[in-house]
Amino acid sequence: MSDKVLNLFFQPKTIAVFGASESIYSYGTRFIQAQLDFGYKGKIYAINHKGEKTLGLKIYRSLDEIKDNIDLAFITIPARFILDTLNQCMAKNIKAVVAFTAGFSETGAQGRELEKEVIKTIEGKLRLIGPNCFGPYCPSGGITVVTGGEFAKESGPVALIAQSGQLSECIIARAQGEGIRYSKFASYGNAIDVNEADLIDFLMDDKDTKIITQYLEGVRDGRRFFDIARRNAGKKPHIIWKVGLTQMGASASSSHTGSLAGTGATWDAFFRQTGAVQVSNLDEMTDATVAFNHLPKGCGLRVGYISGGGAGTVLGADACDNAGMEMPSFAKQTEKKLAELLPGVGLSFRNPVDVGNPHPPKELLYDLLATMSADKNVDVVVVRRILFSVKMSKIFSGSTAPSEKDQRELLEVPVKVLKKYKKPIIIILPDDMTGAESIYLEEERRKIRDFFFANGIPVFMSEQRTFTALSHLAKFRLRNTLGKAADKKIPLPASGSKSRKLFQGVLKKSQTPVLDEIQCKKVLKSAGIKVTLPVLAPSKKEAVTAAEKMGYPVVMKIVSPQITHKSDIGGVKLKLQNKADVGKAYDEIMAAVRKKAAKAQIDGVSIQKMAVPGLELVIGMTRDPQFGPMLMFGLGGTSVEILKDVAFRITPLTRQDAKEMIRQIKGYRLLEGYRGQPPVDIEYLEDMLIKLSAFIEENPEIKEMDINPLFAYKNGAVAVDARIILDEK
Repeated sequence: MSDKVLNLFFQPKTIAVFGASESIYSYGTRFIQAQLDFGYKGKIYAINHKGEKTLGLKIYRSLDEIKDNIDLAFITIPARFILDTLNQCMAKNIKAVVAFTAGFSETGAQGRELEKEVIKTIEGKLRLIGPNCFGPYCPSGGITVVTGGEFAKESGPVALIAQSGQLSECIIARAQGEGIRYSKFASYGNAIDVNEADLIDFLMDDKDTKIITQYLEGVRDGRRFFDIARRNAGKKPHIIWKVGLTQMGASASSSHTGSLAGTGATWDAFFRQTGAVQVSNLDEMTDATVAFNHLPKGCGLRVGYISGGGAGTVLGADACDNAGMEMPSFAKQTEKKLAELLPGVGLSFRNPVDVGNPHPPKELLYDLLATMSADKNVDVVVVRRILFSVKMSKIFSGSTAPSEKDQRELLEVPVKVLKKYKKPIIIILPDDMTGAESIYLEEERRKIRDFFFANGIPVFMSEQRTFTALSHLAKFRLRNTLGKAADKKIPLPASGSKSRKLFQGVLKKSQTPVLDEIQCKKVLKSAGIKVTLPVLAPSKKEAVTAAEKMGYPVVMKIVSPQITHKSDIGGVKLKLQNKADVGKAYDEIMAAVRKKAAKAQIDGVSIQKMAVPGLELVIGMTRDPQFGPMLMFGLGGTSVEILKDVAFRITPLTRQDAKEMIRQIKGYRLLEGYRGQPPVDIEYLEDMLIKLSAFIEENPEIKEMDINPLFAYKNGAVAVDARIILDEK
């Protein structure tokens, strides 16, 4: 259904509430009360099988008694009545329904079956948010959630979607005091119909929404969610608090790639490819939203930092560096002027600046901030430990504290500098005294915070929170700038290509889900990947004949669908120089296999020319249950699972994806050439990743793949060993 239907959740003119009763404690009645408190201007109809009135409204027995058209139905009755209620809604031609009710998949098998029945019942007829959710909050539509009667009534540029209802209350409540106002919010619960992808797609095109924030536990439609988020990259900031990243993949895997691709690796790829901003807790989510909300034009990485004490400069420098920000040297003329302004012993006029006094005269603070703001090496100015508080100043300085008039004028200084130089200024305003007897200080701190927010100056609680938030902002802006120049085209496989036809032929002949090395290299070569071509030798005699024919040195490997890690059981022999070596190697491999894998099916051995050694890399693929196929690149060889120096990307890859994943690994310096070793052909590796991405998209039967080792050279690279595991379905 169109976005017009989704808009009914946020701008309904009429609402029917199932389960509203004479009891003020029923959730239906509480929902109505919240709308009345919030100032909803439309009509509300209460529906229950008993009762006469609730909150001054007539209680109807069914929808049939209501003559009006209904835009939105809100269901709070027990789950066992949901199907009948939905049928009533469809008969009334209601297109938008919120199922507040719990008792579905979160309760077990019976609940999951009920969800399936609901999906089947409503398909193509209406859109449903929930079940087990709080539903929408939209100030411009005058609608709020059950507990949101006192939420802010002013609209703003921020949207929030969350699977949780109660946690979203915390996010919105915290945001109100940080100057954040919402355009739209949706708690969508179990997401059996309207899910995260639908809501993100809707908000991308919503003219009232400039920033999208999200609390996310899991995704219903991961592939579509990824595609939409990727399409949105660089347009609207998309801030995601993703939880559950510590859980590894649920299924065991036979490949290196599968064993390394846990939940964290998958979402790391998602965030890198979509440019979405990843936050890890409520504070970070609030701070990131504050940064994007109050600095919509963004800022760069270069910080000019000023503190009212020496320790603050050290704390700030550490926090800045840890967040990936910079404190560059000032221009010479800036340092010269700052030195004139700060002539005292023990003060610092270099970046970070130590004023040496948390109560600087307003004239001095203005000149310092103005000088720093005028410096071309500075993108943003951060102010720490300047006491703008009248009451705090009296506590710390007693009779020597500035007058209240001077303190009020000091408060105006950052605002005046911002207006003149148009360079972002940030204030760090901690809650220094937290005892109950000092609660009056917190009231003043919040008033100061609100003053700065109202004048376009973001306020944060600490150095660490400040620089983390600014880092998100700066990196989003930087990525957006780079993204405009980056190649975003996705090479697609040719329809009915020779590679696809060859792969389909291999599928028909394969007796097991595990393709042998010979089959793997055959299909990889057809996809444009350079490989060492092996020959199958079912016997010792045929192994010797094959080796004599291709010339020495050769490599011998066991060929068995049950043996995936051949070297682990002694199934690989290298540098065989003559007939005697080949015969001996054959006997040793067979003996090792009989001992360590007695039940394995043995098809023979493969003989191939020994490749010239190169830098050992690995390229792999696994199929994530949420996002589909993912490619892996990293340092390879037998120690790949020990080193774990790999990067993942969700396919299909752009050229930029390939570039970034290669440069992401810690061992990238080895690829550039290290301690006399020649650099490898990085552009060739990028081409390989692009080709493999297209190959994987073209062949959905592939479940996992390893190319390990891949020998990389100054010119080109060659796949020395390969494994492909098919989806058994």
